Amino acid sequence: QVLAASAGVPAGPPDSRGAAPLQVTVLNGNLSFVRGTLMVGHSRALQLTGTEAVVNKLVGGAMQDSLHAGLYPNAPGSHQLFVNANADPVNPWRAPQPASVVVVGLGEEGKLGERELTRTVRQGVLAWVQRMQEGSLAVGTQAAASMPQPLLELTATLMGSGGAGIYASNAARAVALGVREANRRLAALGRTGWPRVGHLTLVELYLERASDAWQGLQVLGHASPDEFAITPTIQSGVGPLRRQIDSGYRGTDYDLITATGQGADTIAFRLDTKRARTEVNAQSTQGKLLRELVRRASTEANNDPQLGRTLFQLLVPLEVEPFLAGTSRMLLELDATTAAIPWEMLDTRSAEQTRQPDAGQAAVPDEQPWAIRTRLLRKLQTENYRQHVQDARVDDAVLVIGEPQVDPDKYVALPGARAEAEAVRDALLGSGGLAPERVKALIGSDDATTIINALFENCYRIVHIAGHGEPIHRDAQGKVPELGGVVLSEGTYLGPQEIRAMRTVPELVFVNCCHLAARDADQTLRGGSQQPDKDKFNRAEFAMGVADALIAIGVRCVIAAGWAVDDGPAKIFADTFYRAILARRPFIDAVAQAREAAWLADRGSNTWAAYQAYGDPDWVYRKGPQDTMAVAASHSEQFDGIASPLGLTLALEEQAVRVRWMHADRQGQLDNVRLLQKRFGALWGGMGAVAEAFGLAYAEGGAVDDAIGWYERALRANDASASMKAHEQLGNLRARRGAHWGRQTAAGAASAAGKATLQRGIDEVTAALRTLQSLAGLQPTLERLSLCGSAWKRLAMLQRRAGNKQQEQAAWRMALQSYSEAEALGRTGADADLFYPLINRLTLTWMTDGVRGRVKGRVKGGVKGSIKGRVQGRVENGLTGATADGLTENKRGDSSRGWPGFEPRDIEAAQTALRNKTQQEPDFWSVAGLIELDLLLALADGRLADEQLRLQARFGELHTRVAAPWAWESVADQSDMVLGAVPPGAAPAERQAAAALAALIRGFAPLQGGG
Repeated sequence: QVLAASAGVPAGPPDSRGAAPLQVTVLNGNLSFVRGTLMVGHSRALQLTGTEAVVNKLVGGAMQDSLHAGLYPNAPGSHQLFVNANADPVNPWRAPQPASVVVVGLGEEGKLGERELTRTVRQGVLAWVQRMQEGSLAVGTQAAASMPQPLLELTATLMGSGGAGIYASNAARAVALGVREANRRLAALGRTGWPRVGHLTLVELYLERASDAWQGLQVLGHASPDEFAITPTIQSGVGPLRRQIDSGYRGTDYDLITATGQGADTIAFRLDTKRARTEVNAQSTQGKLLRELVRRASTEANNDPQLGRTLFQLLVPLEVEPFLAGTSRMLLELDATTAAIPWEMLDTRSAEQTRQPDAGQAAVPDEQPWAIRTRLLRKLQTENYRQHVQDARVDDAVLVIGEPQVDPDKYVALPGARAEAEAVRDALLGSGGLAPERVKALIGSDDATTIINALFENCYRIVHIAGHGEPIHRDAQGKVPELGGVVLSEGTYLGPQEIRAMRTVPELVFVNCCHLAARDADQTLRGGSQQPDKDKFNRAEFAMGVADALIAIGVRCVIAAGWAVDDGPAKIFADTFYRAILARRPFIDAVAQAREAAWLADRGSNTWAAYQAYGDPDWVYRKGPQDTMAVAASHSEQFDGIASPLGLTLALEEQAVRVRWMHADRQGQLDNVRLLQKRFGALWGGMGAVAEAFGLAYAEGGAVDDAIGWYERALRANDASASMKAHEQLGNLRARRGAHWGRQTAAGAASAAGKATLQRGIDEVTAALRTLQSLAGLQPTLERLSLCGSAWKRLAMLQRRAGNKQQEQAAWRMALQSYSEAEALGRTGADADLFYPLINRLTLTWMTDGVRGRVKGRVKGGVKGSIKGRVQGRVENGLTGATADGLTENKRGDSSRGWPGFEPRDIEAAQTALRNKTQQEPDFWSVAGLIELDLLLALADGRLADEQLRLQARFGELHTRVAAPWAWESVADQSDMVLGAVPPGAAPAERQAAAALAALIRGFAPLQGGG
C-alpha cells in the first residue's frame, strides 16, 4: 500500500478513523498579512500578474527571478517552494509575511479544470510537507522526527479563478479537495513523523468573491462533514475590499477569445473577458465558400474592404460580435483549423465608415481597423512543444538576415528585403539601442555556408529574416509534409528545422519573406514550369505552419507574414516594431504600434494585416540584467469599467487600501486618483460618500490639501451620505496641516510674514479642534479623544513657537485632559491601543507638572463627569489660558516638596504594553515608543546627559532599519515637544544633551513640502 501510494496509484481508501476533519476558513483580506505558508498558482506566462505579482513583491522578487531563469512551475502538477527572506522596509522587526510561498503550475490559460487544479494542489501540498519534514530532521533528532507532528496550517488563494472555466466557488472546492487528497496520501504512508494539514485558509481580497468561495465550500461541508469543517462565517482580515470595480476578474489586462474548429463548417467561440466568461456560440457557414474567401483575402493584391466585412459577418456570431468589435486588448486563441483564417483582415466597420468621399464632400472620419484597435495578438493551440528549452540569456545577440544569396535564374532581386534588414539593423544600433557587438547583420549576397555558420556561432535572443521564402512541394494528399523556409544558395533553406537545431532557442523570430507562400510565376519565377498551384495553396495557412514549428521548439514570440508585402509599409512595420520593443513596450503593444504605422503609411495596402503575430502579450525585451519584465501599466483603460457612483467609490477605496496595506507607490496611486477626479469628479463628486472616498484616497497618497478640500465637500453634500469618519479625518488633517504651516516659521520669528504664517497655523489647528471636540462631545471614543489630545499638543507647540507661555500651558493641560479621558475609556473596554493615550498622558504629566517642579494632582481613575455640556468654550478658554470652567483643574496636593515623579504602576503599565506589542506584532511605532519612554524617564530623572550616547545609538539603529521621513516626522514632533521643555535650572549638560538629541531626530525627518 505504501509503494502504491508513493507511486501515485490508489491503494484503496485510507484509514482515516479518528482523524479530525480539515478546518477550512474563508478570509476576506490582504495577502500581505499571511503569517505562514501561502500557496498560489501560475498559468504559463512570461510575466507575473495579479495575485502572483503582489506575492512576488512580498518575497523580494524571488519568484520573478526564478521565472526569468526558466525554473518556474508551468504545467499542472509542477511546483516550487520559495522561502521568504525579504524584510519589510517599514517594519523590519516583523517576521517575513508570508513565511514561505508554494507556487503550483496551472498550465495554459483557459485549459484548467477542477480535476487538474485538485491534482496540482495535492502535489504542491505533498512537496511542501516533505520540505517541512526535511527541516525537522535537519534541526532535530531522528527520534523526535518519528513522533507525531502537529497539524500544519496552509493559506491559499483562489487559484485559477481569474481564467476561463474556473470560478471562485469551484476553485475553493478544488483547493480544499486537493489538500484533503494530500492528507489521504500522507495517512496512507503510515508514518507518524509526517505532518498533515489541519487548517486551510482561503484568502481573497474582494468580499463578493470570498462569499462565492464560501458558498461553494458548503457543498463539501454538507456532503462530507467528517472530512470538512467549514467555518460558519467569512472572517475579516486586514485591508479587505467590498467588491471589484467591474463585473469581471482577470489577472491579465487583455481579453482571451478562443475560436476553434468544430467540424468542417463550424467555429466555436469561448470568451474570457471582464464582460463575459465561457460563453460558447457556434457559427456555421459554407466550407467551400469560406475557403475561397480566405484564399482571396490572403493575397497581396487584395485591398477590397468589403471582403473583410464579409468575412467578419460570416465568421462571427451576432452574440459574439459586441465582444470582438470593441477596443479591449485581445488575445485570439486558434487551432490548426482556424489559424489559417486571416483574422487580421476582418473588418467591423460599416460601409459608410470605409467609403471614399465623393468630389466636394467632406471625408468620413476614418476608424482604425479592428486588429489595430484591439491590438490583436494570436495564440496557437499546440500539444507538442519542447519541454526543456534553453532560453537565451539577457545579454545574447541579435541576428539580422536580409536578402541572402539565391539562384538568380529562379529568383529576382529583393531590394525591399535588403532595405528592411538595413532599417532593422539601424533601429537596433540607434539611440537607446544595443552595442554594435551584440548585433550580427548579414545583408546582401551572403551564401548558405556563411549564414548557417553565423546562426550557430553565437547565441541569439532575436532572429530577423527578410528574403525569398519557399515551401516544400505538397504530397499526393495536398499537404505540406515538411516546411521549407528562407531560400539560400545552392538549393538550401533556413527554416524551423535549422532553428530547431540551435542549442539556445531565440525569444523572438521575425520571418518576413515576400514569397513565404508560393508566389505568382510572373513576379518571381524565371520559368513557368515550376509554378505551384496557387488555388490549392493557402498562404496564411503556411504562415501559421511556420509559426507552429517555431512555437513548438520553444520560441516565445513569432511574427510571420501571411502573404507578400509591399516594400514601403513592410520597412515601416519592422522599424516601428523594433523601436517599440527597445523602448520596453510589451509584445502586444509593439505589434499594434507597428501595424498602425504601416496602415497610416499606405491605407491602400494590406501589408499591415499580413503579419501573423503569435506569442506572450506581456513579453518585454530586456536589454540588460538590470531590466525586468515588469512594465508600468497604462492608466487609460484600467477604470473603463466604472459606470456608477458606487463603482467610483470602490475604485477610490482600492487606491487607498493599496497604499496603506500593499506598499503601493504613492505617486502612482495619486496619479490614478487625479485621473478619476478628472473623469468623474464633476459628475458624481457632489455626493457625500463619493467626496469622502476622494478625501480618503488623497489622504493616503499624502496630498493633504486635496484631501481636506474633498472632506469639506463631503460634509457640505445635501445627500448627507458622508460618514462620521469624514468629520474625524477632516479635523485630524487640518490639525496636521496647521502644525506644518507653523513649523515653517523659525521660533521667535519677528518678521510680519513669519508671524502671519505662524498665526495661520494656530488658526488652522484651532478650527480643527472645534470639529474634533464637537465629535468627542457627541460620542466619546478612544480614537476621537486621542485625536483631540494630538491637536492640543500641536497647538501647544505653535504657542511655544509664538512665545505665548500662558496659552501654551493651557493647551498642554487640555491635551493631558483629552488623553486622560481616552485612557479611561480604553481601560473600561480593555482596548488593545490603550498604550497610546497612556504614554501620551505620562508625557503631558511631565510637561504640565514635572517641568515646573510643582506637585499637581496626578490623574488617577479617569475624569469626573460627562464630556457633554463641557465642549462649548473649551477651545477659546484653552487659547486664553482661562480655567474658570474647571476643565483643567484637578485635585491638587501639597506643592511645597516639588514634583515626586511618575506613578511606578503607570510606568510599568506603559513598558508592559509596549513590550507586548513589540513581541507580538513589532513595528516602527512600538520600537520608537520604547526609546521615547526611556528618553522621557531620563529627562525627568535629570540623567539625560548620562544616557545621551545610548539614546543616540538606539535612535540611529532605528533609522538604519526605517529611514522613511514620513515615519520619523511624528517622532521628531514628539521629541521637539519633550526636549524643548527642559526644566528651569537644569544643568548645562542636560540642556546640551536635549539640544543634540532633538537635532539628531529632526535630521531624520527633514521638513516635507506641501500641505
